[in-house]
Amino acid sequence: MLPKHEFQVYVITKGDVLRFFVIEIIIGTVTYSLAMKIFHNVVLASAGGWAWTEGMKRLGLNQLLGK
Repeated sequence: MLPKHEFQVYVITKGDVLRFFVIEIIIGTVTYSLAMKIFHNVVLASAGGWAWTEGMKRLGLNQLLGK
């Protein structure tokens, strides 16, 4: 727990917002759509879209996009 008088400021830059938009929204939507066409199942498509997006983030897509 933080002391009562401590104040924290979080800075969110434009680059962070754009990176989130590209990785989570665009790539997630594309991978979900592809998985839906392959599996024809919402649960499998959701899991596939999530797994692909997380895999891309962990394999270095963040460095490619400038983080």
